[in-house]
Amino acid sequence: MSEFIPLSDAEMAAAISKTYAASGELLVIANGYTAKLAARSTTGDSWTSLGRGDFGLECGAAVEPLAAASQLWWQDITSSPAAFDLSTVTPAARSPNDVAKWLSNAETLTTSIGRGASPTSEDMNYLGYLAAWRCQFWGCGKDLKKQTATGVASKSSYFAHIIASSPNGPRGDPLLSEKLSSDIENFLLLCDECHRRIDRQDPERFTVPVLRTMREQSVVEVQRLLASLQYKEAVPVIVMGNISAQAPHFVAREAEEALWTRKLRMAAGHPHTFFENGWNQHDPHLPSYWSALFNSIQPELPQLRKLLRTSPSPGGGAHLAVFPVHGTSALILAGRVFGEASAVSLFQFRRERPVTAPGGRWAFDENAQPSRADKYYCRTLQEHAAGNEQACLIVSLTFSVSPTRLGAHVFENDVFKMGTIEVTADGKLHPDILASEADLDLVSRQLGEAVRLLQDEWHVKRVHLFVGAPATVCFKLGQKLQARHHALYRCYESAFGSNAPYAPTIDISNDEARVVGAADILRLT
Repeated sequence: MSEFIPLSDAEMAAAISKTYAASGELLVIANGYTAKLAARSTTGDSWTSLGRGDFGLECGAAVEPLAAASQLWWQDITSSPAAFDLSTVTPAARSPNDVAKWLSNAETLTTSIGRGASPTSEDMNYLGYLAAWRCQFWGCGKDLKKQTATGVASKSSYFAHIIASSPNGPRGDPLLSEKLSSDIENFLLLCDECHRRIDRQDPERFTVPVLRTMREQSVVEVQRLLASLQYKEAVPVIVMGNISAQAPHFVAREAEEALWTRKLRMAAGHPHTFFENGWNQHDPHLPSYWSALFNSIQPELPQLRKLLRTSPSPGGGAHLAVFPVHGTSALILAGRVFGEASAVSLFQFRRERPVTAPGGRWAFDENAQPSRADKYYCRTLQEHAAGNEQACLIVSLTFSVSPTRLGAHVFENDVFKMGTIEVTADGKLHPDILASEADLDLVSRQLGEAVRLLQDEWHVKRVHLFVGAPATVCFKLGQKLQARHHALYRCYESAFGSNAPYAPTIDISNDEARVVGAADILRLT
């Protein structure tokens, strides 16, 4: 057997029984709590090491027939048996009664009974709390509230000293043993197997610095794991406005439950509301609509920027949970104002989803199948012509945006008059086309690719923007406009009616939003 691998009580007992079966003699070299075994065939032969480790009750039973046959030899030492030189041995015979006394003394040196002051029950419970009542030995983690065999609740744990409470025990210290005998910082919570391993099987390996590191790492890891049970805090932000004379209604309980489905929790305090247009008539083609909305947004921008700068997210801002329900152009503008620098989780309102479903109407279905990576794609409908400073971006997700509705300046006689890109999806287009948060990420990548192509390869100065998409996609599109010095994006919305033509609403540039055909301006910087 290897000298470098310490043996358990059972393994040591097996080696002893094998020696007895071969009619050999056994030598036990022991300090107060651990031992080394050696054997020889007959008196006068040299001793051969069998290994070292935990000499416990199983070993005690195994040596009885050897002791009875006068084949058991014993040498007491005060140092480590692992380093003992077998050529210097001067052993004496031992009886079963002598072995029993050694086992009793070893038990005393490696338990908390009868050696100095003991920690209070409050201290022991505190260590149990720090360890979550799990064995603190590296990688063990055994549940010490239950017995392994029965599963019955029980504190089957060992409060093991790091520095032994006896100077003669494992890692004993003449000065510190008594002083630290009741100090809970000097204890590890261990299962029986790991306790025997550090005290009786391999005490040389598990020194005071090693065990202190083990305890510290266990406490840190338990706290990390317990902290992971608490969802990340998110600040609820409502981007909501009157749409087609239907004033949206935000229910905080629904929003909170939707957050849970994303492993988020609502931050304390009231939700922040931005871009609210109250009961104003929803007609994005009226300058008065935008005049009122711009007037409400402008004083909100300092507060919004402060919110975006607040720690603790990696990007410097608080994690925001954004609940958007607004007109298309307003949502694109909102995304542009928020940008991509802050950590934002977007929630899609699904009117037809039951309120009683998990997460309510702001959550995705839990059993939704993941979409294919290529479900959403970006395609070129008309190549860009050199020298043309304009282009068209169409987003067709809730419905297919027909080119015949775009206006003669964009599409005439079945031909696009400028380079045109469309972001769309395979299969049926419908309002609930986003099946999961992952779908929104897939769409976001395609939007980013479209913006990159328009600005970095085509180098256009004006983009005509026609969007038929869920509110979260409109917001995402606006976020993409902040990533670089971008062209002027002219937003369009259709008049009422499924086949009504699109008309321009607002222009979004690097530093401002402007109502098309009017003097109203919203400063963005």
